[in-house]
Amino acid sequence: MTPAVLLAPVDSLRSALLRPWGTSLRPLLLSRARRVGWIGAFGVTVAFAIACGFPLWGLALGPVVLGVPHVLADLRYLVVRPGLHRRAPLLVLAGLPLAFAALEPRVELGLLAAAGAVLAARAGWLRKALLLGVLGGALAAAWNHGFVAQLVLLHVHNLIALGLWWFWRKRSRAAWLIPLLCAAGTIAIFAGAAEPVLNLTGGWSGPATGNTFGEEVETYAPLQTPGLALRLLLAFVFLQAVHYLVWLRLVPEDDRARPAPRTFTASWNALRSDFGLLPLLGVGAAALLVALWGAFDLAAARDGYLRLAGFHGYLELAVGALWLAEGRR
Repeated sequence: MTPAVLLAPVDSLRSALLRPWGTSLRPLLLSRARRVGWIGAFGVTVAFAIACGFPLWGLALGPVVLGVPHVLADLRYLVVRPGLHRRAPLLVLAGLPLAFAALEPRVELGLLAAAGAVLAARAGWLRKALLLGVLGGALAAAWNHGFVAQLVLLHVHNLIALGLWWFWRKRSRAAWLIPLLCAAGTIAIFAGAAEPVLNLTGGWSGPATGNTFGEEVETYAPLQTPGLALRLLLAFVFLQAVHYLVWLRLVPEDDRARPAPRTFTASWNALRSDFGLLPLLGVGAAALLVALWGAFDLAAARDGYLRLAGFHGYLELAVGALWLAEGRR
């Protein structure tokens, strides 16, 4: 039985659920900008609620449930759809450092990939020289302060995804609501808005998530000031959830040629057209394996996924550098 056959009943159920609301939902269904704005605003609100109420569960379940699909989306929208895999200079200059980064995730390799992308860019040499100067300075800093560089990129790569989405197409005024909500949520977390909610929900502990709150702080926010370290961790949980929202909902909505949503079957057919059946089956098996692993050992499954998928942040960095060099969507 093919995935298209399995998805047909899901599409029928979706149509049945939407039919009574057809008139009310028509403006959202026909307007991409309005729909993206509402999806983004709702998603950012949910991400903020998770970070404030259940941060350990967000840290544990996000990578296990959404990690593999979001890496697939990274590859699809940053590489396959724009055809970057068909540009030989990019494959050599940026692809080789990324391949090594998949084996040994190091910020230096990610910056080398970004520099390679700039060198292979279809852009003037003045712009290339400026970007290469910035990347060269960042590379020197990363070489001398590797741990700090890794920590900085860990937090900043969530914002890189938001920036890539913003650059995807021209934005309406309503789209400003999404980055404004992200900024407001981050400011609220650093102002201490989450602590009362954590006390209410018991979010300081996460049964079956493996690490304690203190261990997660030590991993993601090893600062000398405990209060600031806690808030940095919560900001990471918030922006990581936004990161998943960007790749799994906002970018797919923006990338489609037609402004209206498409069926699950049509989405599968488009995905198969981009990747082919066998690679998709492999990715599906990997996602299922990580999820099953998480059912038995959530902490180990998360750590295993993070080790395998560490290169994707460097991919986003390299493509971001390429887009800055070429100055086009």
